[in-house]
Parts: sequence; C-alpha cells; structure tokens
Amino acid sequence: MSGISPATGCRVTCHCKDCRAFATHVGAADILDGNGGFELFQTLPARLKFTSGVEHLRCLRLSPKGMMRWYAGCCGTPVGNTLAGSGWYFLSLVVALVPVDQAAALGPNRGTFFAKDAPEGANPPADHGKWTLMSGAFGRHFAAMLGLASKGSPFFEGGRPVVEPEVLTKEQRLKAEAV
Repeated sequence: MSGISPATGCRVTCHCKDCRAFATHVGAADILDGNGGFELFQTLPARLKFTSGVEHLRCLRLSPKGMMRWYAGCCGTPVGNTLAGSGWYFLSLVVALVPVDQAAALGPNRGTFFAKDAPEGANPPADHGKWTLMSGAFGRHFAAMLGLASKGSPFFEGGRPVVEPEVLTKEQRLKAEAV
C-alpha cells in the first residue's frame, strides 16, 4: 500500500451476509471480528501494488452481478473487494492484510454497517458513518476520473479482470451463508 492515511481512505467494519459468506467460502472466517464483522479500508485500487504472489490472485462473485471479491487462491486469504469494472475506482482492502506497524496509518474506524445482519448473539455497534463512507468513496472515484488521483488497479488490465471470476451457485452461496 502506498500513501495510506485517513485522508486517502476510510476504515470501516461491515457485518453484511456477503462479507461473511465470502470469508467463509474461502476458508477465512477467522478473519472476522467477535461480532462477525469484516474490517475494511476503503480507498483507491491504485494504492495497492502486488510485489509477489500475483499468480495466486483469485476472484469470487457471490452472484453473477455481485461485487468482485479478491483473495489468494493458495491460502484463502481475503484481499479486498472491487466493483465489477475497471472504470470504478474503489477498493475495500481487508485491514488484516496491513502489517500491524502500518495499521495505525489507516486511522480510526469511522463506520459500522449492516449491524442488523450480524450473526445471532453478536452485539456490534449500531450502524454509523454511512455518509462519511459514501462521500469519501465518491470523492476518491471522481478525483481519479478527473485525473487528480491515480486510476490504475492491480485487479484489472485492459478493462478486464486479471483472472476470470468464479461465480458461486445458489447452493454454494447458501452453504457459505449457513456458517
């Protein structure tokens, strides 16, 4: 990651069923917090560079039109989520991937989302930060569109994903959600 700071992204926790299904399907449910939340840093994809292991990069979609969820195929480690096209400058990077000595540079957690979808018995904080998240994401996207921020993405080449996404069947999705 380059140039990470609270000014270049937003640290949030998502409790949605999709994030949990993704983590479960790739065998990384242990990355979720005690309330079933997935901590993410939303930023521009151009801030991420792979220095090794790109041959292990895989992409998963929970439905044919769902987000593109990227992970390491060799070990099932979630990397992040992008929208389904290189023209959208958006990355939700999995905070657990950021080295501990650099995680403080991400700033404080500024939002909690989909608390109502947390697993039974969990007690996440109430949803907050939606407008901070949305205004930041759109602001970064438009800055990239206008050439005021980097447009590149390690996940797309020539407008296409660098690997063919696997799309879960309804049965696979239900199984991942059941855990």
